Amino acid sequence: MSDQNWGSGQPPQYGQMPPMSPQGYLPPQPAYPYASWISRVWAYLLDNFVVPLPGVILMIVGAVIAFSGAEVTTYDTYDTYESSNIDGVNGAGIAVMVVGGLAILLIEVWNYVFRQGNTGQTLGKKWLGISVVRESDGVSLGPGMALLRWIMVSILGGACFINYLWPLWDAKSQCWHDMVVRSVVIRVR
Repeated sequence: MSDQNWGSGQPPQYGQMPPMSPQGYLPPQPAYPYASWISRVWAYLLDNFVVPLPGVILMIVGAVIAFSGAEVTTYDTYDTYESSNIDGVNGAGIAVMVVGGLAILLIEVWNYVFRQGNTGQTLGKKWLGISVVRESDGVSLGPGMALLRWIMVSILGGACFINYLWPLWDAKSQCWHDMVVRSVVIRVR
């Protein structure tokens, strides 16, 4: 293959040098337009504070119902500690709080595992025009790998905050949890 074929859209054959530019050899271009770090942060905030809001509201309503008529009684036993007792807690309010907690869990599982696994986007990512895809072929992860990614976010993000900062200097803008499941976050608009 001659130097003339490189400019014609033909890829260089194995073992040959990449095309030349006036400044030298061209670096390999990324296969995807990677999402910015700030768009990932905003998507994370939306997914963790806005999306589960219906469940949070149910929990707050339940707490108000449960504890609005409650009384706290403190007993002083003349020892080094005091004892408190809460009387009059409403069981219906506790039930509403439990339903709210379950709603949050179900919303999060649907959003991070099924929605992101099948479409590549949580609601927050959709609102910001970014998507999680397999690095190898640009296809959505599927629910199983999306679940693993979500678990790894919890473990790595909880163990070391630097996981969330890693995309700032990584060539593919990947967090450690992306590296584990071989995914990238890309811009889709």
